[in-house]
Amino acid sequence: MPGFRRLLASALLCAAAWLPAAHARDASDYSTQELVEALTQRLAKVLRAGPTRDAPGGDAAIVLLEGKALPLKSRLQSVAGMRLLSQEQLVAEQRANFLIISQLGMQGPDILIDYETPNNASFGTLRVQERDGKLVFKAEESFRSSSGARATYARLYGGLPCRDGTEMAYRFQYTGSPHSGKCPVPTFPSSDSPLDW
Repeated sequence: MPGFRRLLASALLCAAAWLPAAHARDASDYSTQELVEALTQRLAKVLRAGPTRDAPGGDAAIVLLEGKALPLKSRLQSVAGMRLLSQEQLVAEQRANFLIISQLGMQGPDILIDYETPNNASFGTLRVQERDGKLVFKAEESFRSSSGARATYARLYGGLPCRDGTEMAYRFQYTGSPHSGKCPVPTFPSSDSPLDW
């Protein structure tokens, strides 16, 4: 009987050697929902802040999909701490602090996300990797551009009426004092000139 056990153990070891190694999870194994939720948690301090020091902050990060990321909408849903808005909803609520995702795609085991946060004038590409069971975000390219932020606000809100008390009213009135959230003029400018914004 001891010889049989050795033979069985030997056969099992040989069989195990032929089995493929267990596949380690990488960033591309995560769902779109998991990736976007992790990104909004990573940027929560920026995304939940008010558009100015005097403006109230939000309880959820606002996400807007644009460009090549628009088809991802069917794979995402709003959850506690994250609201997915269409451009029409975002403009109707006159949001100033939000995350734009314009592309999300695989590169090998990693995920690349093109993003913009106009309220803090940041945009670029993030590389998402999985390390020790956690998603890690690394700036692949990162830029700051106040003119880019003004261009985004002008594209979304240019020519529309400003409503007192909204995030955009606080943002638009940012150069004034005090920051009351009162619109300085009736409509948002269509240009991205620093003289207008």
